[in-house]
Amino acid sequence: MRAVPQSCIELVKAAEGLRLTAYPDPASGGAPWTIGFGHTGADVHPGLTITQARAEELLAADLAEAAELVDRVVTAPLTDAQFGALVSFVFNVGAGRKAKGKDTGKDGFVTLKTGKPSTLLVKLNAGDHAGASAEFSKWTRGDGKVMAGLVKRRAAEVALFLSDTDTPVTRSPEPAPAMKPMTQSVAVQSGGGALGLATVAVVIDQARDVSESVRGLLEALPSGALGWGVAALLGVAVVVMLVRRWDDQRKAA
Repeated sequence: MRAVPQSCIELVKAAEGLRLTAYPDPASGGAPWTIGFGHTGADVHPGLTITQARAEELLAADLAEAAELVDRVVTAPLTDAQFGALVSFVFNVGAGRKAKGKDTGKDGFVTLKTGKPSTLLVKLNAGDHAGASAEFSKWTRGDGKVMAGLVKRRAAEVALFLSDTDTPVTRSPEPAPAMKPMTQSVAVQSGGGALGLATVAVVIDQARDVSESVRGLLEALPSGALGWGVAALLGVAVVVMLVRRWDDQRKAA
């Protein structure tokens, strides 16, 4: 199984905080009860206390479970940063389940209440990483209410997702690139302008998708130093991503 990146572990710890005594869910005011670094489950109940060492163990197990799910259902290549952002997301929202009978179901990364896969997963497996990044900001509600903590967390996950656009880890070896000819015909050389325009069009289209995601997150950010800090981090991540994609498209052309 693919290892959980340290950046993901730090993000989850910062978002969840450490609580050594069980506490109720912030959205419902009751179940699911939580302890440690966001650990929930049948083993957590009111009055439960644990040590920090136990909290670390629970976090490692929970992140490993989330990483296994991401590795299993996402078929497109992912960079370590993208993988880490998705592990944090799955750790928080879960896999989801379809509504059936009296069970109202639960929207999640893999399955929505309707039984369909999440748009985030669909776009990821289609290789649309820019479009996928725009989906994070739609998952900021808890018990039907927009939660400030979830808004900040989604912003941090998007920033991590967009922070590393180097060649992703692929699931199978890629064929060696074809040798470039030593000379080019006049026709090929004259087509360079068209290829350049196509490259610009692709990058602009990707920038548009990413900007929708960033704009939605910025509108929901709190005012003050924290909001400005997150906004600055997002801005740097987007600029780095677009510059690298421009360079990749230019080389490919």
